[in-house]
Amino acid sequence: MNDANDSGSDDGRIDNVSLYMETLKARMDPEQYDVLAKAVHETAHLIAEGHPAGPVGDASQFTDEVQREYATVLAILLTGRMDHRLVEMPGPDGSPGFAIVEASAADDPAKLQELREKHRHFVTEQQALYSELDGIARASGLSSDD
Repeated sequence: MNDANDSGSDDGRIDNVSLYMETLKARMDPEQYDVLAKAVHETAHLIAEGHPAGPVGDASQFTDEVQREYATVLAILLTGRMDHRLVEMPGPDGSPGFAIVEASAADDPAKLQELREKHRHFVTEQQALYSELDGIARASGLSSDD
């Protein structure tokens, strides 16, 4: 089980994250890399302390590239595996988005389409729920828009 794609131990996870971060350092803009490295460091500490990984750093500094690489590093950190792929996952309205999926799903057009449909359905349901809750809040005078 020493394969870089099947490393479940904490040491293996950290080794894989370190390896990936080194490749990023060589190819990313230094300022963007610094933002990413700080976010990864904060996230790793949250996880190590038993806290859920949540938003870290200054969101305004998270360019599209930083967001994508952060998601990739987070997938490596959580799974220990490096064989994930970043794929386009547009929202129901066609808005851009992405997801990290297993390589086998990324390479299977039917599976990828199924995942996109499930995502679109989930987001559509969530938007409807939020709209309903917002309507209830407005009707009860609890809206923060007042």
